[in-house]
Amino acid sequence: MANRRRACCAWWLPTLLMVPLFLVVAGVSKGSIESGLASRARAALGHDGVEGVTVIASNWGDLRLSGPAARGGAALASVGAMGHRHDANRISFAAVEAPQPAPTTTTTAVPATVATTTTTQAPATTTVVPTTTQAPTTTAAAPVTTTTVAVTTTTVKPATVDATAAIAATNVTLTGFVASEAEKATIVEAAVAAFGAAHVVDQLTIRPGAPGAGIDAAVARLSAVLAAFGTTVDTGRARLVDTALSVSGTAFTTQAAATANAAVAAAGAAGVVATGTVAAPAAPDRATLQARLQGLLGRTGINFASGSFEITPESDAILTTAAQSIVAGGPSLSIEIDGHTDNQGSAASNRLLSQQRADAVKANLAAKGVAAEQLTTAGFGPDRPLPGNTNASDAERAANRRIEFIVL
Repeated sequence: MANRRRACCAWWLPTLLMVPLFLVVAGVSKGSIESGLASRARAALGHDGVEGVTVIASNWGDLRLSGPAARGGAALASVGAMGHRHDANRISFAAVEAPQPAPTTTTTAVPATVATTTTTQAPATTTVVPTTTQAPTTTAAAPVTTTTVAVTTTTVKPATVDATAAIAATNVTLTGFVASEAEKATIVEAAVAAFGAAHVVDQLTIRPGAPGAGIDAAVARLSAVLAAFGTTVDTGRARLVDTALSVSGTAFTTQAAATANAAVAAAGAAGVVATGTVAAPAAPDRATLQARLQGLLGRTGINFASGSFEITPESDAILTTAAQSIVAGGPSLSIEIDGHTDNQGSAASNRLLSQQRADAVKANLAAKGVAAEQLTTAGFGPDRPLPGNTNASDAERAANRRIEFIVL
């Protein structure tokens, strides 16, 4: 009996000891089988070019695949074609969307110091298999707006005429350019008539070109203004640029300023764009009156018919301005009117003629409003020629035949 008990114990004791060993061996075998199966599945997926799929093997042959839903069919086909005896047990595929980047806010400086903030919202994502993925950082550059500014280019046509007459004391200086000899002649002749040939400084040049509309008429209006300025404007200027006339300056008297401005207005009425005015002067003192009378009479002088004491119409206009200047100076100023001749003929006859001419000027001024008691006369004939003038030429003799005003 005792022997039977010992035999029974001898049997189950080794068996009992084999159970743990079996479990260990089974566990090792299971782990080896699952690891090999997972490796083969990954190799199959890689061979077929199926990327982004995670493989997990369990339960002696179960395969669990996870990844983007779009790759599910290809992954199952690759794993199903492996041919392993455990492959047919259970193969499942957990469809998950690809990880999406977390919302990222990026601030980008926009030109002109304007900051623009752009926020990109990631769509909602359902994750079946826990996966840790680093969300990439996305920088959204704000659009840059380029503004194109249209530039209008204006071509300025060069002037056909740009002529200026500058008046100072007895002289007028002509500068600038005109388009033809005829236009130059029109301006120069008007200046000579108003100021005398000896007092015109001609610096006008000719720049040939096709005359624009109304240019010749505008040149004629400038000439008319010059004619008026010769007996009215003490200092000033008149400039013509094509058909635009601008004037400035000071007249000898208030009445002379009105006459000069009337001539400018007439030019404007004839199609010329006229701007500017001639100003009236202040009342003169003795020195100022002397300078004004010398400037006025020194331009063309007071002229008479040949061999007589009859004043010409052109000189009558000069005496009108002279009378206004004397009246403006006030009754306290006296004027001596001196007559002179050249040396042609007898000295006695020339003295008589010079006295008659001085008296004619006095009568003219008195008729224009100057008090007779302010005026005295003297006739010197050929006895007082201009300094350095020897009466050797027609020009010198013409210069010696003159009327002078002396303010006392």
